[in-house]
This record gives sequence, structure tokens and C-alpha cells, in this order.
Amino acid sequence: MDAKKAALCVVLGAVGLVVLGCGLIPMPGRTCDQGCSSPALATGKILSNNLGGLNADDVQVLADLATQIAGVSLPAVTNEQAAAVVSFLQANGITTIEALQAKIEEAKENPGSVVIPPDVLAVIEAIAANPDAYAGAVEQLGA
Repeated sequence: MDAKKAALCVVLGAVGLVVLGCGLIPMPGRTCDQGCSSPALATGKILSNNLGGLNADDVQVLADLATQIAGVSLPAVTNEQAAAVVSFLQANGITTIEALQAKIEEAKENPGSVVIPPDVLAVIEAIAANPDAYAGAVEQLGA
């Protein structure tokens, strides 16, 4: 292999590592079996007030980020829990963190008005707990 080809391979490899390592491209696995997501994609939806556009994999990524960044104690969210969160958001027309926080408060103040299953509540509370952490996550990712 000549020097030009070797240099090209090194450059392409470095670019690939940066793109994949920063979470800009979704990777197969737990967070790419229900719509695919990455930290950059999921936080982008949160920061653009597009909670209605979240898919189940986004929810799993956001829950993972809440655990890592905000120190929230939350076990890994299952596919079923993530799908239930998406269904809850869509059924209630929730598109912003503020609307999500208001719905949580409404459920606490008047339990008969909104029914939030406990496992769904744990996930959405973790996601809504520290919205500023998502902006920090994006900065850390360099996105």
C-alpha cells in the first residue's frame, strides 16, 4: 500500500471513529430496534420541543443519558417500557418538557385525572428531571 492510500485509510478511520463515537450515527443493538436513536438524535428532539417525535429507542437513549449525566437511579428501560412512554406522550399530546412536567404534576395532584403506570412514571420523571443536562450532553458530544 502506498503512502497516499495509507493516509486516506487513517483519515477515513479517524472520521469514522469520531462520528460513531459521538453518537451521531445510531448503532445496531438495544437502541436501534424500535426506530433507532443516538444521543445526538434523542437530545435534538428534546431541545427542539419535539417529544411527540420520540420513538421508543429515543426514550431508552434519554433514560440512559439521565442516568449517566444527572445521576438519576434508573434501571435500563425495556423495549416495552419505552414503547409505553411513547404511547403516553402521544395519547396526551405532550411535545415539550414543560408539558410533560405539568402532566406529571396533574397526575400527582389529581390521580383520577391522569393515569400514569408506575414504570412509565419513573422513566418520564427521569427524562423530565433535568432538561439542562441534555444541552450539556450535546455539548459533550460535540454535536
